[in-house]
Amino acid sequence: MQASSDFLIDTGVIICYLRKNKRAADLLDYLEEAGEISVSAITYMEILIKCRPDEEEATMPFFERVPPLNVSREVAQKAASLIRKYPTAFGKDNPRGFPDALIGATAWQQRSTLVTLNTRHFARVPIAELTIQAIDQNARNWVTTLKM
Repeated sequence: MQASSDFLIDTGVIICYLRKNKRAADLLDYLEEAGEISVSAITYMEILIKCRPDEEEATMPFFERVPPLNVSREVAQKAASLIRKYPTAFGKDNPRGFPDALIGATAWQQRSTLVTLNTRHFARVPIAELTIQAIDQNARNWVTTLKM
């Protein structure tokens, strides 16, 4: 098992950060001061897929600063457990379900707080296995929306 992290940052927050969103930059600075931040390999993949042609090279310094965590057998097992237990959040009828389950399972495996803008999937159903900080992306200041 890899070293425990305090915060696992979801895809949306990183996309905003990479696109120079001040709220995202302030949030990441705050979280780095509060503890260790990490990302899932699934988030890394999603970022590379969603990059505009001119953005991919600019993403690499972020992932050198915050290396992605691998998806291990244990993470895959935990993701399968989340999918079975919470089908409305992670089931096959949700096109984001399986990647979100792997990201959530990575946070669960690391005992990290998942920090996400994905309020539709992660905040819709209470997920006992996860500690989630769902940020309202329309809020003026994302740091003040944290419930820590």
